[in-house]
Amino acid sequence: MKHWKLIGAGAGIAAAAVLSFSLLNQRDSSASADSASVNPPENKSLFSRFSREPEQVTLPANAKLPIRLEHAISSEKNSSGDAFAGWLDGPLTVDGKLVAPSHSKIIGRLTQVKDSGRVEGVASLTMVLEKLVVDGKEYDLETLPVTRVARRTRKKDAAIIGGSAAAGAVIGAIAGGGKGAAIGAGVGGGSGTGYVLATKGEPVAYGPEARFTFFLSQPLEMPVYLQSS
Repeated sequence: MKHWKLIGAGAGIAAAAVLSFSLLNQRDSSASADSASVNPPENKSLFSRFSREPEQVTLPANAKLPIRLEHAISSEKNSSGDAFAGWLDGPLTVDGKLVAPSHSKIIGRLTQVKDSGRVEGVASLTMVLEKLVVDGKEYDLETLPVTRVARRTRKKDAAIIGGSAAAGAVIGAIAGGGKGAAIGAGVGGGSGTGYVLATKGEPVAYGPEARFTFFLSQPLEMPVYLQSS
């Protein structure tokens, strides 16, 4: 009889141990589930994705930078050293990756401004780009200079001189025939030349939204702004 009692007591102890082990496992698994719900794997990967440094890419030398002017510039009103502003006339990409969206701000400088002379010399503007602004951050640019030269006015000047001479000949003919015509032509021609000498040539002038294309003279490293699809 005692033997059976001992067996029963042993079985009871074993059952209690199994029950305790089961309850303990349940508690551990529920704690693991709660922990996973608070810190799901997706949130960890999302955080790590946003905390990574942006990818850097390099725009090579000779990369094209199309721009539009924000304000007018001219050889009459501007001087060497003046700054000018504009914006990108299209997105800037490297291998399909966007580094600067269209309309990103551009800052440039007029490195040489030459106004037209009264006797000789043609007006010209030389400019470079210095800054590209993306999301408030400035990137230094080094570009090849772009020069624009005014039209020459030699044909126009010759027409002015010739026209004045013809007008002078008419006046001379009215004054006294053949000899008067010769004198009048000389007077008229001199008058025309004086007008040309006193008048400046045409300026170089561009209004707002005028388009220009610049090229980088040195490579430029920039972060990827947005991955193009």
